[in-house]
Amino acid sequence: MSETLPAAPATPVFKGLAGALSWASYKRLLRTIHLWTGMVLCLPMVLIGLSGSALLAQREILWLQGTAATGTGERQPLTRVVAAAQASMPDFRANWIQLPPASGRPASVQFIVANRPTRTMEVLVDPVSLKLLGSDEIVQRGPIMRSITDMHEFLMLQSDIGLRVVGWMAIAMTVMGLSGLVLWWPRKGRWLAAFLVKRGARGLRLHLDLHHAAGIWGLFLFLILSISGIYLAFPRTVSGIAQTTFSREVPDAKPLPPGFPSVWPMDADQAVAAARIAVPDARPVGVKLPRPPDGLLMVQMEAQGLAPSIPPITVTFDPRGSRSVHIDDPRYYPAADRALNTLYALHFSVGMGGVWTFLVFLAGLLPTFLAVTGLTIWWKKRRNRVARRAVA
Repeated sequence: MSETLPAAPATPVFKGLAGALSWASYKRLLRTIHLWTGMVLCLPMVLIGLSGSALLAQREILWLQGTAATGTGERQPLTRVVAAAQASMPDFRANWIQLPPASGRPASVQFIVANRPTRTMEVLVDPVSLKLLGSDEIVQRGPIMRSITDMHEFLMLQSDIGLRVVGWMAIAMTVMGLSGLVLWWPRKGRWLAAFLVKRGARGLRLHLDLHHAAGIWGLFLFLILSISGIYLAFPRTVSGIAQTTFSREVPDAKPLPPGFPSVWPMDADQAVAAARIAVPDARPVGVKLPRPPDGLLMVQMEAQGLAPSIPPITVTFDPRGSRSVHIDDPRYYPAADRALNTLYALHFSVGMGGVWTFLVFLAGLLPTFLAVTGLTIWWKKRRNRVARRAVA
């Protein structure tokens, strides 16, 4: 028979460890990590946030300044829109039609004018009057905006190195957000005050309230953008984690609905009509015209209502062999892929509505505000400590 040995008395070492693991000590340690992580990394965090807001603002400004189509009445068939654009580009073949995104906006007919590197010309056509509204080479960004893009994606470093650095910055920002939540967590009875700036607050108290209030009100957006930034920087790693976390089951392909035309679509108008029947709860946004060697005719669509539109729903008409129709609808992807696509759409504010776009713009300014208030808090506390030591 074995005997139960008495518990060993607590030694000073174990008592010290227990004390070190107390909640107060843990919060002091977390506050130190939060402070010095913010101080060391505040500059790159600020640059990433401000550049992201600048890129988003540029996109929206370009949208607002887009060419207007003044024709009134019923829209012309897409074949006539393409023919009008083709007349101005007789040496090239139309490759893509971007449907008017809203009333009063032109259709865009695109032509590939060079392959190495690829150069694309865009011809804008009034979808009602068929008047040509201008043409230009499609350039993604000007030199200034390309620099801002490099800042946001790579911190102006070599792309492969910079992408990893930005990814680790996104991890640090996620840690900052979560640690800030723990440090902010109010005591019982102090919840309302923890969300507000106290009236009449001055000096250190004012900056503490501003830092805490801005941090908690912007925390959800801050974490969404940081976590999605981790995915964009480390897509394979995050995809692997998502695949093990979510269901991998792929739903069966949905049969074509009744009423789908038996006549094979031969042009953009017929393809759009067939796509509307195939996916009735989405609207067409563009058509890829058939080109050798495959001759595929594709209609891209986006879900109606408030829903991510990346990647787009694609209805592909393949004229080869049995003339098959393939519907690629991201809404029916496995759960892991849907979650990652949603992260992507949230980060770039694609298909999420104007309110979300404005909030994402503000979230890009948040690191600057938190950095200024955080550094001010540190400086004022340090000055107060020095003053107390001088008096003592």
